[in-house]
Amino acid sequence: MRHITLALSLPLALFLASGSLARAQGRAAKVVVDVAEKREIRDTQAVLGQLVAMRRADIATRTAGVIEKVTFIIGDRVRQGQPLVELDSSRIEIEKQAAKASLEVARAGLDVADAKVKLAEIAFKRQDGLKSSTAFSRARYDDLKQAAVQARSERAQAEAQMHSAKSNLNRAEYDLRHAQIKAPFDGVIIARQAQTGQYMTIGGTVATLLDVTNLEIEADVPSNMARGLRINDTLTAVLEGGVRQTVTVRTTIPVQNVSTRTRPVRFSAKLDKLQAGHTAIGSSVSLQIPVSGPRTVLSVPKDALLQGPRGWLVYVVEDNKAVPRPVQIGQAVQDRIEVKSGVAAGDQVVIRGNERLRPGQSVRPQQVNAKPAGSSPTAKRG
Repeated sequence: MRHITLALSLPLALFLASGSLARAQGRAAKVVVDVAEKREIRDTQAVLGQLVAMRRADIATRTAGVIEKVTFIIGDRVRQGQPLVELDSSRIEIEKQAAKASLEVARAGLDVADAKVKLAEIAFKRQDGLKSSTAFSRARYDDLKQAAVQARSERAQAEAQMHSAKSNLNRAEYDLRHAQIKAPFDGVIIARQAQTGQYMTIGGTVATLLDVTNLEIEADVPSNMARGLRINDTLTAVLEGGVRQTVTVRTTIPVQNVSTRTRPVRFSAKLDKLQAGHTAIGSSVSLQIPVSGPRTVLSVPKDALLQGPRGWLVYVVEDNKAVPRPVQIGQAVQDRIEVKSGVAAGDQVVIRGNERLRPGQSVRPQQVNAKPAGSSPTAKRG
């Protein structure tokens, strides 16, 4: 009896399973689709470059003196205007007070000289007015005229002394103002040359400061490729960690390396992603340099690609059915990839939900709303 029951149960189970499978196959799968479309690309060749800082400064002293205080260590991030080193300013204060006193003396001397000029001119004018009188004396006239000239000369000398005293005071104030050495721009201290108690001469270096907020990319590009680059041309760079970045040609430096037949090219970019401190100056950057003129190719999103047993394929939606199409792929075009055969412009290709599709399966396509930017070319296994 047990064998009879088992024999009856098995066909029943198979029948129920086949019915469940048929119902599952009859349900339309929800998928997201995008359009196969033409894009303009250029063939490129990878050239290795590096991150460089636009500003790097050896911070120098503008006045001589003994270092009294150092307020930084290597690796500190500093802001523009932040004090870094303080020199002993006692001597400069003394010189400033002496310059002030000399200026006061010079001003007093100028006042005396002004008074002498006025008196000499009054006396001379009085004598000059007596020319038609019997009281006029030629000798007295000549003496007073010479006295007026001498008074004016002494006044000019006193004025020059006052200007000299002002210059001495300005110099003392300049030295006092620059006894505190400040950061000329925002950056990171990468070297320290100053130590407390050290005597610094004018122009001596106290620290090396690197600007890590204004970065560029520099690459030695083969001359035949560099000649094809134009200012403001845009291309793709891949930073450390696989971060893709659009960069712009800023300038091609007109100097050729004879041995390597390359020219240095500078690229500018908004490198905000590097400010977290994970990427260092000098880090490698792979630049995709164009080696041909632009050409138009048919492309599909990278997410549409599946790796099948016989190569790459995509699912195309035809009459709400998923139809597999073997494709031959070419060059990457940002978040898309060139397709040389297998699809036509305007075809609806499945980009989400394609991993579970079967040939001929019914689908409910939904058009993609936003295309992912900068996605990596990761192939999916089908």
